[in-house]
Amino acid sequence: MMKVTRRTDYAVHLLAELADRGEQPQGLRCLAEKHNVTYAFARTVQCGLLAAGIIKTTRGINGGITLARPLKEITLLEVFEAAQGSLDSVFSSGEASWCDCDGEACLVEQSWEGIRSLLHDHLSKITIQSILKTQT
Repeated sequence: MMKVTRRTDYAVHLLAELADRGEQPQGLRCLAEKHNVTYAFARTVQCGLLAAGIIKTTRGINGGITLARPLKEITLLEVFEAAQGSLDSVFSSGEASWCDCDGEACLVEQSWEGIRSLLHDHLSKITIQSILKTQT
């Protein structure tokens, strides 16, 4: 079963908030308080989004975070993977020591690969803008 974590859900809400604020950098602590999450949790989400190139940071007294790209260029797949990790880690049987396929192509693993592929294709076509129905 695939689970969308709280990190992914918060990441989408955080991006919506940043889009509403435009180019004005937002302090992470204030955003965390507004969304009733801990600063540590918000920081973890921020780090994933920053590493993925979805947001950018500005240092200084008027610093904070802003979108690195418009919402119409950010896909749900990017946000999912920034928050939760690769789809490969979600749909994989891994090194199943109990599997006795004896080197043959495992039909179960092929099924997981098919699901990964379908989900990857679907999530890569959904933009954050389309989810939020914003005009940014």
